[in-house]
This record gives sequence, C-alpha cells and structure tokens, in this order.
Amino acid sequence: MKMIENIYHTLLKEYSSQGWWPIISNKTLLCEYGLKAPRDEAERWEIIADCILTQNTQWYPNVVRAIQQLKLGRPFTKKELEVIKKAEILKAKISGKPQKITKPNILTQNTSWKNVEKAIGNLNKAKLLDIDKIMKTPVKKIAKLIRPAGYYNQKADRLKIVADYFSKHFKNKTIPSRDELLNVKGIGPETADSIFLYAFEQPYFVIDAYTKRIFSRLGFFKEDEKYEKVQKLFMGAFKDVKGKKKIEIFKEYHALIVELAKRNCRKKAACNNCIVTKICKKNRMIGKD
Repeated sequence: MKMIENIYHTLLKEYSSQGWWPIISNKTLLCEYGLKAPRDEAERWEIIADCILTQNTQWYPNVVRAIQQLKLGRPFTKKELEVIKKAEILKAKISGKPQKITKPNILTQNTSWKNVEKAIGNLNKAKLLDIDKIMKTPVKKIAKLIRPAGYYNQKADRLKIVADYFSKHFKNKTIPSRDELLNVKGIGPETADSIFLYAFEQPYFVIDAYTKRIFSRLGFFKEDEKYEKVQKLFMGAFKDVKGKKKIEIFKEYHALIVELAKRNCRKKAACNNCIVTKICKKNRMIGKD
C-alpha cells in the first residue's frame, strides 16, 4: 500500500500537476487546464460528455475535436482546422507544456497569440454542448459532429441517453448512486467512476487500461485483474486521507498515470529513462533476456 503512495509522489515530483479535468474554452475552443472544474453545471455536463466520448479512444486530438465541433455546432472547415491546429501548437510553445496551460496571462501577453485568438474567437457559439440541446438534437447530427471520437453513432446515442438521465439530477441538484449510474446504457465502471470523480468530485479512483498496464508490470497484480479488486488496492492506499484532499489526489494520480503511459509505459515499453524502472518487474525480466 505504501509503495502505491510513494509512486504517486514520485510521479508528481517528476511531471508536476496535470490540472485535470480540462475544459474546452468557449472563447478560443482550446483546452484549458488547472481550472478546478467543474465550476458550474455547464462544465459539469461537459465533463460527463467527455467521459462518454473518451470511451475506446484517446483524449487528444480525438475527443478534443469532437467537443470543439459540438461547441461550434458544425464540423470544422479545412481552413478552420488548420487554424485550430496552429493555435494548439503555439499555445503549447508559449506555455511550455504540450496542450497545457494553467496561467492564461502568459497567453494574453503574447502578440502572436492575440492574433490567433481573434482568428478563432468568432467560431464558437456554444451551439450544442448543452444538455437540453443534446436531448433535442437528432442522433445523426450529433454523430456527424463527434465523428473524430470514433464509434460516433453509438456515442451519439449514448450522449442522448445520458443527457436525459442527468437532466433530472441537474434539475433536482442530486447525485445518482453508483449502482444507479451503472444501470444506464453505455456506462461501465470506468466511465461511472470518471463521472463521479471529475464531474461530481466524489472519491472514486478511476481504473483504466493504463493503470492496469503500468501496475501489472510493476508486479502489483495481473493485467487482467478485476476492476473492483484493483480499485480497492488504490482506495486502500489512501484510506487515511480525508475529504477534498483525497479527491484531489485521485484526480492527480489518474492523470499522472496517463502521462507515464504516454511517455514510457506504452504497449511496447520504453524503459529507458522511466522514473519507476528500478521497481518494475517487467524491466527486471527484460534485463535477464
């Protein structure tokens, strides 16, 4: 248990705070990190929609493009997409963190950024990323907009189902139970716990494929171990942490695990310069070959 906590601190020291969950700016259509979202019901619904769209695909650029087009209310033109891509590259260079920026003033002080902001600022009208509009919009139109996220017909249908489900909870300002949420079509344990942790700030540790890959290689369990058993391991490691602090750790740890998976612990492991290589069971086995 202590080792899981130690790995968290090692990752945090190496990679620093990841600032998840990001929100797509209504002004620039670019990702904004470190906002401590959700700050309102609109951001809460955006995170829920993100959790559905992220199923079986990667956040950037797939889900980001889907959310951008929902906010725009139509697919990007080729020229607009080029502008968005250039803006994302420029933003990354200015901030010093690819796809990440936690200090907006760094951008506003940059002349090149101001020009980019003007170019894309008139695109967004927050057209369809709204829970009521999703419920009223035909599945085919939603599917067309979220095509970059993959499985777009299935996900469009699920977005409408989830919008209808959560509209009642938003209206009554209630949070569903985990069992209730798992009974909603298209929502499994990982998606449910992502919604609880990031949208409703409830202390559920999210177990994804990256978590299983990394920690099975470290020797904590087999990669095909059951979700609930792996989650119990992580929840137990922080059982003495209480309240909002635990929620923040769970958010940060999940994002740090994703970062490690992207940098080193890929499907084909890149163990050189990996910060947990000394305790990695898989790396020791490779060394014997």
